[in-house]
Amino acid sequence: MKDDSKAAKEHIARAKAYFQRHDVLRATASVIAALRLVLTGKVTGIDRITIDSALKEVLHNMNRVSEVKTMFPKGLVYAKGQEKTVHDSLVKLFLELRKAQESESYQEQLKRKLTLDKALNRGRRYLAAGNVNDALDAFKEAASCYVDEHSIFRMMGEWCMACKQPKLAVRYLKKAATVDPDKRKVQFNLLKALTASGDKMGAAKLQAQLQNSAQ
Repeated sequence: MKDDSKAAKEHIARAKAYFQRHDVLRATASVIAALRLVLTGKVTGIDRITIDSALKEVLHNMNRVSEVKTMFPKGLVYAKGQEKTVHDSLVKLFLELRKAQESESYQEQLKRKLTLDKALNRGRRYLAAGNVNDALDAFKEAASCYVDEHSIFRMMGEWCMACKQPKLAVRYLKKAATVDPDKRKVQFNLLKALTASGDKMGAAKLQAQLQNSAQ
């Protein structure tokens, strides 16, 4: 029992490490390995509580990445009694991720995603420091790496709003409105940005669209 518990914890630790490196494929494989040990029923007591908590944390983080959102828009929820369902869903995800390597080299994909992530973080730091031009350059680099990470434009817009740059926010949120799965949230954010930027006509037009769609 202790060996299974220890192995499950090691798999989860590896999953976290892979996820931090944006290696979703290997992170998924490690979570699957941990779940298989849980499903044997040999992980019990305080070890089971610890492992369940760790699995919930890993899945919560994985739910934020585009690869998971595309296949599971509502996310993967780990709960008692649902271990087999989550396991089977992750196996499907793993197979789809592996298949995706046929269209984009996995190493190239990792390199692109890391470049995108670094550019986003750099742009966010520049914005917070008031270096708008440098932030724009960083966001431009991030956008050049964009393939299916649809939430990046919403994120850039939200960061611009947080740093009191509503006109810049409008630029990114308009793009987000065309690609982000959470279109409703983007539209509300865009409405705030249009209003804050002084674009009364644009805000009024979007407000009318939102009201019509709600009816």
